[in-house]
Amino acid sequence: MPDETGLMVAVARAYYEANESKVEIAERIGISRFKVARLLESARETGIVQIRIVEPTHPDDVLGERVAAHLNLRDCVVVPGAEDESTNRQALARAAATEIASIAGRGDTIGFSWGRTVAEIGAHVGPLADARVVALTGAVGTDFALSPVDIFRSVSTHSGSTTLSIFAPMFVDSPQTVKALRQDPAIASVLAAYADLSLAVVSIGSWDPPVTQLMDALSDEEKQQLESGGARAEMLGIFIDDRGRIVPCTAQSRCIAITAAQLLRTPRVLAVAGGSQKVPAMRAVACSGLITSLVTDRRTAQMLLNGPAVGERTLNRAERIRG
Repeated sequence: MPDETGLMVAVARAYYEANESKVEIAERIGISRFKVARLLESARETGIVQIRIVEPTHPDDVLGERVAAHLNLRDCVVVPGAEDESTNRQALARAAATEIASIAGRGDTIGFSWGRTVAEIGAHVGPLADARVVALTGAVGTDFALSPVDIFRSVSTHSGSTTLSIFAPMFVDSPQTVKALRQDPAIASVLAAYADLSLAVVSIGSWDPPVTQLMDALSDEEKQQLESGGARAEMLGIFIDDRGRIVPCTAQSRCIAITAAQLLRTPRVLAVAGGSQKVPAMRAVACSGLITSLVTDRRTAQMLLNGPAVGERTLNRAERIRG
């Protein structure tokens, strides 16, 4: 009879590779089925047998359809995601890059916001034939890696597209400064390109609970305005309550970014977001009607399904509102 290690290997091969039952192995070798079970257990404990579970990386189409219907969206891509936040962002970015490639056509104008997840997309996006990529906002904060300028550098490097960036902060000190900057030819050319957008790729921030990089950009008075107005989400400097209504805030008068009216005129607005803390904000944005599509992860998708469905959207994408 083989030694114990050799017996473990023989039993493991018979069970895992040849698909023999424990009873069949026991009868063939001449040992009890309980001995077979102990050998298989020992083989796993000692590393002779190593079992690896590989979760599929392709989107869950059925779950995506359910989420899209639940949130009253045109479509939704749901990826398996990951436990840790960084890996989950990368999974969302890869899925978003694939979705962008499937949507974008030759010569399209594509807008990108800023943020951690959107910043990851640039490393995964493929060729965008003759596309023009434009910034949807000015820069936020001091982290250059998350700014639209660096995102566009990555996007243009991987896709070969031309880019139009806004070399100015998203929030400036006064409405007068905004007016002056909007008249600058370089910035004016970017803002004019919003009229030609075929696709906007955006991130979603949660204002309550606070999962947003805009908190430090607003004054105490502006934060109080948003709290009094019931702000739940923020997207591109637009603040939204639970019912999908835009919450007025004086910060918008000193903001350099695409407007809600311009988003409503954009055929496809793809939001890329995930995480349990952002679920209420994601639903609020869906209620607003400002987005048409979503890329998220499975855990977040299930949480969205557990919440209320979105019926009529607050803003009609067919109507023209004043920006």
